[in-house]
Amino acid sequence: MRTGKRLSSRNFLLFIKKNDGLFHRLGIVVKKEIGPATFRNRMKRFIREFFRLQKHRIKGSYDIILMVKKGCSVNRYHEVEEELRRLFVL
Repeated sequence: MRTGKRLSSRNFLLFIKKNDGLFHRLGIVVKKEIGPATFRNRMKRFIREFFRLQKHRIKGSYDIILMVKKGCSVNRYHEVEEELRRLFVL
């Protein structure tokens, strides 16, 4: 997280760093202060689904950490997809 590139949006922080492997690695951070367990789990599902559908469009191999910011106001997958597309510039 310290040596990679850091990008920010309204609801997410993205830490990305090139790795020597042949594939991407994804880490998801959703702290308890974000909200109840159902909301935190929904956010993780949305992020995993976005990554599953879009990972082939990200060239190279990267270590990716996505952190959900406090005060996140996303309720639908479409909103998450839109915001993450802007972060990843897809």
